[in-house]
Amino acid sequence: MTTWNQPELQTWAAALLAGQVCAAPAEGVYGYVADPFNTAALENVLQVKNRVPTKGCIVLVAHTAQLTQLCPTFPHECHEAIATYWQAGQPPTTLILPALASLPELLTGGKGTIAVRLPQPAYMQEYLEAAGQPIVSTSLNLSGQPPATRAEEVPIGIPALTLPQPLSGTPSRIFHLLEKRWLR
Repeated sequence: MTTWNQPELQTWAAALLAGQVCAAPAEGVYGYVADPFNTAALENVLQVKNRVPTKGCIVLVAHTAQLTQLCPTFPHECHEAIATYWQAGQPPTTLILPALASLPELLTGGKGTIAVRLPQPAYMQEYLEAAGQPIVSTSLNLSGQPPATRAEEVPIGIPALTLPQPLSGTPSRIFHLLEKRWLR
């Protein structure tokens, strides 16, 4: 079963890949999404989010093969963590991994690491496949504000994919693999 029709997905993906800030549901909250390789798109998503550039951004991947666009070859413990935390049935988990030096600093926050998640929900896989590449995802809410869990909370004028039912309101947990500690 598909969540969105093909014209809707294609229009949304075209806007995203053209550098527009878009919106889409993650596992627990709605988020702004953007092309992680487009510096202007990253600047725009940080501006609408009112997010400081030193925090970096979370990137969603459709499959582990897309990690080659974000990360250098990494040690065995990275492969173990991916196998453990990104398998079906696990809570949504963002991993902090080593970043390619060529990635925009706005994406990594200048830290040499990148936050990456491989989502399990079919609706997320649909839009990631439509994008055909990794995408940035950061919650719609401003820092300190409640998360956006309903389609009506997506700002008007933002190309968006929405669901008829509210989301759970729980963001992903974050594990810093290099420091071996949970951040959230």
